[in-house]
Amino acid sequence: MGKALIDGHGRRITYVRISVTDRCNLRCLYCMPEDQKFRPMAHLLSREEIRRTARLFADFGIEKIRITGGEPTTRPDLVGIVSDLAAIGFPGGIALSTNGVLFPRMAHDLLAAGLTKVNVSLDAAEAEHFRKMTRRDHFQPVLDSIALALSLPFDSVKINAVVIRGLNDDQILPLAAMTKDKKLGVRFIEFMPFGDNDWKETDWVGWSEVWDRLAASGYVLTPIEKTLVAGPADEYSVTSPAGVHTGSVGFITPVSDRFCDTCNRMRLTQDGFLKGCLFGHADVDLLKPMRAGATDEDLRVLVSRAAAIKEERHPMFVGMNKSTLPLHARNMSEIGG
Repeated sequence: MGKALIDGHGRRITYVRISVTDRCNLRCLYCMPEDQKFRPMAHLLSREEIRRTARLFADFGIEKIRITGGEPTTRPDLVGIVSDLAAIGFPGGIALSTNGVLFPRMAHDLLAAGLTKVNVSLDAAEAEHFRKMTRRDHFQPVLDSIALALSLPFDSVKINAVVIRGLNDDQILPLAAMTKDKKLGVRFIEFMPFGDNDWKETDWVGWSEVWDRLAASGYVLTPIEKTLVAGPADEYSVTSPAGVHTGSVGFITPVSDRFCDTCNRMRLTQDGFLKGCLFGHADVDLLKPMRAGATDEDLRVLVSRAAAIKEERHPMFVGMNKSTLPLHARNMSEIGG
């Protein structure tokens, strides 16, 4: 391992999220519009370019990689990409964020290639709510994916649920109940303004409201200690009137409780920009220099520069006026949620 990657605010970067595509087979309301346009494959990082940048990240002591999109399972060479990352070796593991629709057809191959963690997006525990949130009718395949992932020896299987008032906030208890007899983490994510997702403050449900609803139903949550390579979620073991839960509940709280002080992450977009923050505008292009013949040392300088300009904080806060925020025109799927 070479020199640790330290950003301009003294935070050590241990975790990189690599987006491998902007394409998706769902149209979740908070993520992309129905008529989203996608980039040609030639404009995206190739498997070899992903492998090369990942080697550089390993040299900087990056410990964990998460593969995101878009929907990563729409990429034909995903298993090969995972195999490449596993061969490089990241002690915190290789994780995948997926919507689960296509996951079953490659789950065993991904496991064999070295995938260690699976996060599935599921915003509802009922089919009709799922259809409202995703604008697609794939509820049962996603449930089947979660069951399959739990049956395989992955280190962890988690569900990510974005909560939007009036659309799926009545799904909080049914989702939390899924942790009763399964080694499953369910994380509730605050709805964030992004691109053209039509965020309104009245749609936003803060983590404390989710907590209060769980507590009112007899849930008792006990904090679980974070690891060095953990993401932004605060996670809790669970007891409810049904007894002790096998799984856990977590909260990702970018609006009400900004976790920027402890941020250990950077993001590589599918078109090759290394970003310090999902909401930031400071990024460094790695793809164009790679294709122009940059050496590894040239690229290390660029990675260090991207870390140095990483923003101290993202712009969101309770009571914000969306129209005054310096938000991206790009949708979340284009950056890598």
